Amino acid sequence: MKGHRLVLFLLFLLWGCSVSDEEQIRNTLNQRGDAFRKKDLSFYLACFSDRYQDAEGDLLSLKKRVEGYFQTFEQIEYESWDRSIQIEQESATAVQQYRIEVHAGGSKKQFAGKEAFLLKKEGGRWRIVKGL
Repeated sequence: MKGHRLVLFLLFLLWGCSVSDEEQIRNTLNQRGDAFRKKDLSFYLACFSDRYQDAEGDLLSLKKRVEGYFQTFEQIEYESWDRSIQIEQESATAVQQYRIEVHAGGSKKQFAGKEAFLLKKEGGRWRIVKGL
C-alpha cells in the first residue's frame, strides 16, 4: 500500500509541475528564434508541423528558404516581443512583434514587423502549421 501512495504522490507532483499549453507555445516560438540565431536548420524545422503551409508554400519550401538564409547570411540576430497567444482546444494563434538583422559581406540589413502563426497540438507538442 505504501508503494501505491508513493506513486499517487509522484503523479500528483508531476501533474502540478506540468507546463501549461501557453508556456509550451512560448517554448516553441522561443526555440524558433534560438534556431534562427544559431542557424540550426533541424532545430528550426522541429517547430513546424509536417502539414505546414503559408503564402509561399509548404514545409519543403520553408526548409529551402530558411536553408538559403542560413547559407547566405554570416550572422542572424532575431528578437521578438509583445507576444499574444489565443488558445482554443488543440489550436492556437500567436502574434508577436519581431526584429531581424542579417549580416553578409560586411553589410547588414534590418527588418521589423508583426508576425502571426497558427499552431496545433500534435503528439503532445505545439507546432506551427501556418504562417498568417
